[in-house]
Amino acid sequence: MKDEKKSVETQENILEAARKIFAQKGLAGARMQEIADSAGINKALLHYYYRSKEKLFEQIFEEAFKKLARPLAAFLSDDSELFQKIRNISTHYNRVLMEYPFLPNFILNEVNTDPTRILKLINVEGIMAGKEKTLAQVAKSVENGLIREIDPRELILNIISLSIFPFASRPIASGLLYKNVNYDEVLSSRADRVADFIIQSIKI
Repeated sequence: MKDEKKSVETQENILEAARKIFAQKGLAGARMQEIADSAGINKALLHYYYRSKEKLFEQIFEEAFKKLARPLAAFLSDDSELFQKIRNISTHYNRVLMEYPFLPNFILNEVNTDPTRILKLINVEGIMAGKEKTLAQVAKSVENGLIREIDPRELILNIISLSIFPFASRPIASGLLYKNVNYDEVLSSRADRVADFIIQSIKI
């Protein structure tokens, strides 16, 4: 029992170290020795748990992608009325990114290096199926005169952009627009402002 607990702790230490180093350096820049040192183990033990840097990265990347993809999948498949759905996804993204602020840059950097990584995961998370449902809902809302005419794809892109970009652009935004201001407080209160902005932009 003790050995099993130690094994679980060792794996979690490895994953925590790998998250930090991959977030800073990406797949190409990270080194297994560096991850082992950060996890407080030797390189041989690291290879016992993860045969290669690529295998370890795949697990970290999939974990990170799911944290961003699941709020989107939930939004797209949500049965709530449209304005409530917009508030839901804004809240979900804000909560996830406050906890994992490195996610947007980490994922974008690696997707630009190898786009196939993200394409393999999109269908697994149910994004494509939910997309059709939301496209139809937006089109129906336009038809019923609830919102102005808008390309549903543009609406989804606007929601994602406004939710994620302030976290991805933190070094610039905090230094240029919010100098001498607690930027974490700015980010933590963005969910309602993003939802209000999007809703007001499409309401008739």
